[in-house]
Amino acid sequence: MNDLLRLIERIGHSVIPVLLLGESGAGKEVVAEWVHAFSRLAARPLLRINCAGLTDSVVESELFGHERGAFTGAVQAHRGLFEAADGGTLLLDEVAELPLRTQAKLLRVLEAGEFSRLGSTQPRKVDIRFIAATHRPLSELVASGEFRLDLYYRLSGARLEIPPLRERREEIVPLARHFLSRLATRTGEASARLAPGAERALTQHDWPGNVRELRNVVEYAAALCSDGIIGAELLELETGVGPSRDSARPAAPSPGASPGNLGKAGEALREQLESFERECIEAALARCHNNQTRAARELGISRRTMTNKLAKHQLERPRQRPVDAGEVTSGAE
Repeated sequence: MNDLLRLIERIGHSVIPVLLLGESGAGKEVVAEWVHAFSRLAARPLLRINCAGLTDSVVESELFGHERGAFTGAVQAHRGLFEAADGGTLLLDEVAELPLRTQAKLLRVLEAGEFSRLGSTQPRKVDIRFIAATHRPLSELVASGEFRLDLYYRLSGARLEIPPLRERREEIVPLARHFLSRLATRTGEASARLAPGAERALTQHDWPGNVRELRNVVEYAAALCSDGIIGAELLELETGVGPSRDSARPAAPSPGASPGNLGKAGEALREQLESFERECIEAALARCHNNQTRAARELGISRRTMTNKLAKHQLERPRQRPVDAGEVTSGAE
């Protein structure tokens, strides 16, 4: 990661496109923020869009904008991300998911620095630093015809590969402490501390979900923690290093046994956590106009996890509702 940071410092002054490759959750968005911070455009905004799960028309409207009457529901003209990011940086997350037609239009923006809104033939000039990110092997997608070769080369001005967390084990405990500190800042409570056994368990885990999985694990453990110290028994690790989520919870009283205060408290805490999770999901979906991909990104979880949680809470999988042009968000965070 130090080598990667030094490379970012060297290319920071340039405005060449940057392609970020790495497993899901490895930290590509954080690296994109580093690239922007070291560039001469650091004072300008860094906008981002997740290209996965968006239909052709929606992703093009988000990127290019549209004129009034360009399609059903376009009651007002809408400025897209290309215009909003003019003079700054635009992160195209999950760029491999772009439809081929949109890839061709994006290539023109990269090469000519101009585009047209949907429903307009008037070209607009923009100056944007592009950063693209994907966890999929673009070279294989090029070979199969799913991704344009010319766009691949154009995006690969500088190609940075982010190693998975299992290859950066010395970062695991410091990252976990950072997430706990950030959680404490959000909640206004004292930061939970990791017991030595928990630190060993975290370091030994392979982290298939990378940094995103680590954050979810330690934040969940902090919610279960009652004395300010997180032990290994509270961690949700699936490799056998730590117990599963069910075993991390206080056990229910056995038949005929007198239920103790710990069992009642654990049950109450579990119900509160489940209720809070459901409320967070419903609120995120409302803010994102029932767009599950955006809501999942806002919550810091994958689209698959969002689908599983909708089923878990018996929430109907919502259909994305049409929005007025004034409501359409750029996807910037």
